[in-house]
Amino acid sequence: MIRSREKTRPKWCNNKLKRGTGTGTTVAAAAVRKPSRATDTSNRAVEFPDEAVDGSAGKGSRGVKAHQILREAIATGRLKPGARVLESELATLLDMSRTPVREAIATLEAEGLVSVDGARGRIVTKLDYQSMMELYAVREVLEATAAGLAARNASDMEIVALRDMVELEEQILLEKETREDAGRLADHNRRFHEAIYYCSHNRYLLKMLEYIQTGMLLLGQVTRVGDERRETALLEHRAIVEAIEARDPAAAEAAVRDHVRQAQQARIRMLLQHG
Repeated sequence: MIRSREKTRPKWCNNKLKRGTGTGTTVAAAAVRKPSRATDTSNRAVEFPDEAVDGSAGKGSRGVKAHQILREAIATGRLKPGARVLESELATLLDMSRTPVREAIATLEAEGLVSVDGARGRIVTKLDYQSMMELYAVREVLEATAAGLAARNASDMEIVALRDMVELEEQILLEKETREDAGRLADHNRRFHEAIYYCSHNRYLLKMLEYIQTGMLLLGQVTRVGDERRETALLEHRAIVEAIEARDPAAAEAAVRDHVRQAQQARIRMLLQHG
C-alpha cells in the first residue's frame, strides 16, 4: 500500500506538496524555481534553482545541488541528528531522480554527516558526549595553530577584513534579535573562523579544519545561549584579531584556545539545561 507523501515528508522540509494537472504529486513550484525579486525568501526552508533540476543538466551537477541542500538542512537542524535518511523520500522532496540523491547521500556519508545505524539504515550522524568532547579538543589545537600562523602570514588586507567582520558581528548583536538573527549570527561566526583558517596560508591545515567544521555541523547552531555569552564571544573574537594584527603568534594561539574552551563550556551548559 502506497502511503501519502504529504503525511510522510519530514518536518525539516517546509515546502508544501501539490498535485500537478497530469504529472502526479510534485514539489511546489516555489521550492524548485528561482524566486522572483519581489518574493520574500527569508523563511523558506529549501530552495532548488531551475538549472539544478533541468533534465539537460548532468547527473553530477544535480548530485552536487542535492548535497548542498541536504548539508544545509543538517547545518540548520531541519534534518536532525538521528533522523533517517531515505533515498526515495528525499528524491521525491527534491523532485529529482534517485541517482543524484544517492550520490549526495554517499558524499554526506564520506564526510561523516550520515552513518549506518543497524536495522534503521542510514541516519544523520548523532554525536555522543564523548565524541563532542573529542571534537572540541582537536578543534582547539588546530584553530590555535591556524591563528598563530595567521599572525605570521596574514596580509594587511586580510587583517582589515577580520576587523570588519568583528565590527559586523557587533552590529548584528545591536539589532533586535529574532530567530532569523540568531541564525545569521551563527553563520557569521562560522565565516569568521573560516577567515582565520584562510589567513594561516597553510593548505594542509585548512583541509583538516574543513573536516572539523563539517563535524561541528552535527552539533547544530547554538541559538539558545544567553546574551552574556554572545557578548563575551564578541570580546574573544576581538582579542583574537588584535593578537593577529599585532603579529603575536603566541597571543593569537592563547586567545583562540580561550575562545574554544569558553564555547565548549557554553555547549555543555546548553546540553545540561536543554538536553
